Amino acid sequence: MENKFTNIKDRVVKIAENQDISKEDFFNSIGITSANFRGKAKETPLNSNTIVNIITKYPSTDLYWLLTGTSKKTFLETHNIVNESITPYKTHCKYCDEYGLFEVFQEQISDLKKDKEDLKQLLGLRNEEDAT
Repeated sequence: MENKFTNIKDRVVKIAENQDISKEDFFNSIGITSANFRGKAKETPLNSNTIVNIITKYPSTDLYWLLTGTSKKTFLETHNIVNESITPYKTHCKYCDEYGLFEVFQEQISDLKKDKEDLKQLLGLRNEEDAT
């Protein structure tokens, strides 16, 4: 049976082929050698440092595609991404205002939203209109 899925190292080679430098120079720039992409070594996993080097040195790389082999556009078209409401949360807790809990919860919610956006950015899942 033919494997229809590319392995992450195949995708790294595609990135290398799309650069204005030689593959050897590309591999050196991300801290590995071309030997990692031949023979049995090609079937071994790519370490996380190499992935970080790729997205740091080549930021236009679609991280989602690199990790999964599927473009983020395809992912967004086939998955529902929940967008947060911009309406502030209301409190009905009689003790929240008295003890200042509401402000603490609002700050925690804000921090979680920032973390969520950072993760979306890192994974390349942010919609183009969200970035503007």
